[in-house]
Amino acid sequence: MKKVQTLKGFRDIDPEEALKRGRAVSLLKSVFKSYGFAPLETPTLEYASVLEGKYGEEGEKLIYKFKDRGGRDAALRYDLTVPLARYIAQNKGKIIFPFKRYQIGSVFRADKPQAGRYREFTQVDIDTIGTDTALADAEILAVISSCLEILGVKNFKILVNDRNLFNELPKKAVLILDKLDKIGEPAVIEELNKTNLEGGEILKNAQSQKPTPRLVEIFALLKSFGIPKTNFGFNPLLARGLDYYTGMVYEAVVEGTPGSISGGGRYNNMIGIFGKEKIPAVGGSFGLDRLTDVVPKETLAEIPFRPQVLVTIFSKELLAPTIELFDQVQGTGVEAELYLDPEAKLDKQLKYADKKGARYALILGPEEVKNNRVTVKDLRKRTQETIDRESLFTTLKKH
Repeated sequence: MKKVQTLKGFRDIDPEEALKRGRAVSLLKSVFKSYGFAPLETPTLEYASVLEGKYGEEGEKLIYKFKDRGGRDAALRYDLTVPLARYIAQNKGKIIFPFKRYQIGSVFRADKPQAGRYREFTQVDIDTIGTDTALADAEILAVISSCLEILGVKNFKILVNDRNLFNELPKKAVLILDKLDKIGEPAVIEELNKTNLEGGEILKNAQSQKPTPRLVEIFALLKSFGIPKTNFGFNPLLARGLDYYTGMVYEAVVEGTPGSISGGGRYNNMIGIFGKEKIPAVGGSFGLDRLTDVVPKETLAEIPFRPQVLVTIFSKELLAPTIELFDQVQGTGVEAELYLDPEAKLDKQLKYADKKGARYALILGPEEVKNNRVTVKDLRKRTQETIDRESLFTTLKKH
């Protein structure tokens, strides 16, 4: 018999973890909506030609490509930004600009599996399309900061730079400068020297750069948004996606956590690839796994999910009125569950309710049906009472 397992690089997300992620996503959506961003969903599969040539040489190797049953060259989406660009180009005539959207979904990369790194993971994106203003840039950063605040993330900082500061430097020098936080100054200087560049001088000049006028405006706007000064700052060595970003770039970092938990910036050339005209864009992204790793446990304390009420089944003959009772309880907004084996003994059902962490078990026997009453077992207090159906919902709503 073959061993049952998931495909290499993929995983199951158990209910407890899925509920944590769902709680985080719910809070993120509340922030996105409060800033006027609307949801968008794009297909998991695209024509391979839509994705090819958009991610650089290394990214190209990680795209999952195959032929579908119709012989078409298809690919799993590598990120959520290129499908967004394709959507904008395809629907430009009916979109109201600026177009502000968020999207949360799985993306796929044929990367080498390792601890904490999977070939399918959930990306959380927000983007503003159709306007090239400092205000649009600042709003994206304000949204990122607000998301981290509502999730209770401590000691975070959004590091911001302008890609235009690198215009006079060779691309290879910028790539090396971007490694400073990872390998340190001596190693950066050494790598620059190996490429026949004056490492010490280049590093010194880069570190002494001042914010561009656009960044100065963005920082002033962030203060207007009420973002604390401690939550953002200028980093003249931050590069990100040299073939991708055209202006403001950012990374959000958390003290004591390696790498970044969010990144993005302005990309004014991407959408033009799919059409005749350039359409400016700016956006930011979270990886859901990286994000939930830094969210305090108390933020997600509402999980694991426990039904407040288990509606037991006294007998098969009373199944119809029992289902009616369940519908009534559920209709009041109380989180309820109906036991699904009409032939199970009551003792087994009550043990199940205990294991699930339910507060109450409801019992509807012949006497209860006859007198329009219901027996309520309080599984926390280990007490039981039979009450009128009319007062049941008041009792449940108290807790």
